[in-house]
Amino acid sequence: MNERIIVIVALISLVVFFRWYIGWRSQRATQQDVKLTHFPLGQAGVIALYTDHCVQCERLQKPALARLQQRRNDIVVVWRSIQEEAQLVQQLGIMTVPTTLVRNANGQITNVNMGYVDEDVLMQQLSAVSAPTKPVRNGNRQMSNEDALMQQLSIVSAPPHCL
Repeated sequence: MNERIIVIVALISLVVFFRWYIGWRSQRATQQDVKLTHFPLGQAGVIALYTDHCVQCERLQKPALARLQQRRNDIVVVWRSIQEEAQLVQQLGIMTVPTTLVRNANGQITNVNMGYVDEDVLMQQLSAVSAPTKPVRNGNRQMSNEDALMQQLSIVSAPPHCL
């Protein structure tokens, strides 16, 4: 009987610690200086990180982000494979997919959601995102092929394997 109680308490403690740790990592990730070129400055949006074998990505996160785009058509959703974004995954300490990164119009990550998150939570996070006070433009630089590709990817609203 005592052994069962000890096991239950240990499991509950482990779950509480893991949830705290994920929250701490997410908060720490939003404080880092991360350069994202997935869509142009001046535009808020969501970067959804996935893997090809992720069931939650396909069955839960993809429909939630589609509903989000129906509710707010001004929000861009970009799907990126974690294999393509290995450096970003390592820098932010992302440990699971799906993961959604909410980005403000100034290009800063404001929220990191590790695991499935529904469109209501994303709507709350995006409502706190404001437009930039001053547009950022660099007229002296021509768009590189990589920048052009990333801009084209910004209109994709589904993972490549779903198209």
